[in-house]
Amino acid sequence: MNRPRIALTIDWYLPGTNSGGPVRSLANLVAALPNHDFYIITRNTDYCAVQPYEGIAANVWVQMGPNVKVCYLQERLLTKQKIQALLLETEAQVVYVSGVYSKVFSQWPVSSAKGLNIKTVVAARGMLSPHALAVKPVKKYLFLSLMRWLNAYGHVLFHATSEQEASDIRNVLGANTRVQVLSNIGRMEASQQLPIEKTAGALKLVSVGRIAPEKGTLQGIKALKNVRGKVSLDLYGTSYNTAYWQECQQEIAALPANIEVLHHGHCPSEEVASKLAAAHALLLPSEGENYGHAIVESLAQGRPVLISKHTPWQNLASQHAGWDASATELPDAIQTLLDMDQMHYNTWSEGAKTYHQKEIQSVQDAAISAYSNLFEHDEKA
Repeated sequence: MNRPRIALTIDWYLPGTNSGGPVRSLANLVAALPNHDFYIITRNTDYCAVQPYEGIAANVWVQMGPNVKVCYLQERLLTKQKIQALLLETEAQVVYVSGVYSKVFSQWPVSSAKGLNIKTVVAARGMLSPHALAVKPVKKYLFLSLMRWLNAYGHVLFHATSEQEASDIRNVLGANTRVQVLSNIGRMEASQQLPIEKTAGALKLVSVGRIAPEKGTLQGIKALKNVRGKVSLDLYGTSYNTAYWQECQQEIAALPANIEVLHHGHCPSEEVASKLAAAHALLLPSEGENYGHAIVESLAQGRPVLISKHTPWQNLASQHAGWDASATELPDAIQTLLDMDQMHYNTWSEGAKTYHQKEIQSVQDAAISAYSNLFEHDEKA
């Protein structure tokens, strides 16, 4: 039996990690389907980087895993003709497009796949949510209006990771837009829950993600201002918004002596688990996550999470897994965690692990099977 062949297009891919969740989502998906052959078309630079990846050949297919080949394109070859030629080379039955707005890796693959009569799946990656549309709204409104007028997505099946995202997609592109809901897949490696010492009045927090308004970095720092006890926060992530990072630094400088915030810069993907395990909890009050790989990995490590209400992971406190808190609720949640002794904290650590097993791990096998079905060729392409 021939193995399914899937072409995937994405602006940035491994070994790059600066763009965050979409790269991790795609890498996890590829790892979860070893009986499928994936051909990934991407750039040869990371997000906001100018230097190409060291030691990786450009413009040719590079074997990056048993079932994965990647073509890392130089800037000069980012043309519609090249994208279409590569799609033809793959002999793929399905084209999976990650994202909506990129001309090279979203718009061109969608139109090329239509011309080649290849089944096309577009992962919206949260880009059509209200909070995402609020950034550069006029430009996005004009683009999406044109796409609707051209019926550019008439042949496309959209991939949403939640019912809310499916609703967002239909609200923007029309009620008849075809959408399939499938959760993202977490890391396939099993997580070992490591013990950590917890004394009342002391708390070690970690934040893993871009330092950006959409990740709520400043909000998280401000929430520490009036807590009673000793708190350390390790920030792992790159900042591309200089003004925002300066605002964060000013807020850090104004914190009382009992609060320490250290910025460590970029965290390689393979080190995320160890950074999470070294802290008592993840602090990530982002404006919106359609999955949140750092959140899922923290729960898998048995580390409670302090997050916003704008993620799929809800009602955490009632299950002793963390807090999905508003901005005004966040300081109290941090104080509650800060005041815990070892016995009390262990209950929440176990709660985080149990929540992961119940809400995430238990549905992963079904999700993997559903992705396999998603990548089956159909005659309606």
